[in-house]
Amino acid sequence: MSQEEAKARRHRRQVRAIRSFFVRLFSLALVLYILLGHIVGLLIMPNGDMYPRMDAGDLILFYRIDRNPKAQDVIVMEKAVNPDHSALTVSGDRPEPGIIRKALTFLGFRDPDAPETQTFVCRVVGAPGDTVEVSEEKGLVVNGNALMEPQIFYRTKPYEGFMQYPVTLGADEYFVMADFRNGGADSRFFGPVSEDEIKGIVITILRRNNL
Repeated sequence: MSQEEAKARRHRRQVRAIRSFFVRLFSLALVLYILLGHIVGLLIMPNGDMYPRMDAGDLILFYRIDRNPKAQDVIVMEKAVNPDHSALTVSGDRPEPGIIRKALTFLGFRDPDAPETQTFVCRVVGAPGDTVEVSEEKGLVVNGNALMEPQIFYRTKPYEGFMQYPVTLGADEYFVMADFRNGGADSRFFGPVSEDEIKGIVITILRRNNL
């Protein structure tokens, strides 16, 4: 074998090695995108609304595929709200998005015509078809029964000037509450949450002080 042939063979091996590296890198990036973008999600808890179960800065892992939570599930959601956390009313009917816009939304790009949203982490206390009431005397009442919540350490009271009770939930609506009931942002401010506003159900929590 001549020197030129040996040099050409080494060059081909190097090209194959580089090509193989980038193929593996692309495959890894694709797997991570599918896993973290459409199957599970990671979120840093933005505030103390779920204290003491979660605190600001905790890392939350949530399951994106299941968006039909049960009562007492903790969910991650995005909701368009006013600065005071009251429900944002969008005037006019938005046109049905086209195929390209739907595809971009699925890939994780934000719809520029959609209102700005905030991320919330809350506990589901009412499911579709339930009738929910929050009163000074009885606290949280679902379907006529005052709920005992041993994991909640704060008294549940209504927020004056926001929701009118009782509230009967529609086919794809959920009533959610923060575990920190004294000021936590939840359905007492912005009303029921629709199924398409739910991003996933919390699987596990990594405490900030253990990271």
